[in-house]
Amino acid sequence: SRVLPASPMRIAEINDIASVASEIGAGLRARGHEVTLFHPRLVGASLHPQVKPITAPVRALDWMDLIRRIRAGNFELVHIHYAYLGNIGSLGGFPYILHCHGTDLRGATPVTRPIIRKALRDARHVFYSTPDLESYVARVRDDGEFLPNPIDTTHFRPIVPARERPGVLICCGLTEVKGAGRLLAACRQLAEERPDIRITAIGGGEYTAAFQALPNVTVVAHQPRWKLPGLINQHGVAVGQVRLGSAGMAELEAMACGRPVITWFNELHAYSEVPPYVTAVDGVEVASAIKNLVDQPEMRDLLGARGRDWVARHHGLDPVVDRVEAVARAIVDGEPIPAAVAAA
Repeated sequence: SRVLPASPMRIAEINDIASVASEIGAGLRARGHEVTLFHPRLVGASLHPQVKPITAPVRALDWMDLIRRIRAGNFELVHIHYAYLGNIGSLGGFPYILHCHGTDLRGATPVTRPIIRKALRDARHVFYSTPDLESYVARVRDDGEFLPNPIDTTHFRPIVPARERPGVLICCGLTEVKGAGRLLAACRQLAEERPDIRITAIGGGEYTAAFQALPNVTVVAHQPRWKLPGLINQHGVAVGQVRLGSAGMAELEAMACGRPVITWFNELHAYSEVPPYVTAVDGVEVASAIKNLVDQPEMRDLLGARGRDWVARHHGLDPVVDRVEAVARAIVDGEPIPAAVAAA
């Protein structure tokens, strides 16, 4: 007998963290599903955690407006990005997937923790985007799933060979959680030992002023996403976080651009194939790795090519959309969530 194709699903994507929601949404639309992306206002998102609670009344109004619009759209499923916003699903009574991205769990406060726990419990399924978040999710439920962030390797691609660009880009945030203090120590060491090595850092974070004070570092403003490939390609080496032990979008996008990435990655169990990062964890190691790569143009090309190939295999859009689609279909059809395929 002829097998009929599954009917299109109506899915609401809430909040676009690092363009993950828009990438997944585009992939689902290409398969015939109706997907609408909603952007919460996120009033007070940049405020200090102790001050943020004063914005609660305004945020509550925004949440209620989102709930109203979701109900009006007759969506079958809601895919919510950022753990705290899972409260929208809980309050609205929608079937929802909760997608955790990092700071939403690592930066939880006494005010947000109860809301996050409820959001995790009420979700039909939970994804987390970096392996280190497993321990946070596991405190509430044991069926959370690592879903690699999709990287657009068409947009993030090598434009200029890494061997032709000796400069260094610090691609992560200049914050303590990213190990910016260790990166600052590396830059100070290089200012004394190798003042010829020029370093660019993207401003933002509590260490910005300290980096601006260094003679070998140029701090540029935060860049819109469409400009990032151009910025990355102006440099031959990328430096990411050296504290979390788990690489994020910044490191992956730099790899997709064919740049060797210096970072500290300690989540080897997450992949069947070890990612080709250049490992460094403190200022001395970072400075040494930078000098080695700056002085070896061919090595920059070799490691950059390996990194791009690895990203394409393990963070491609299709397998990510495959998994989201399978989980969404099971929820919409009232079926058990299918087991995930072995880690990429």
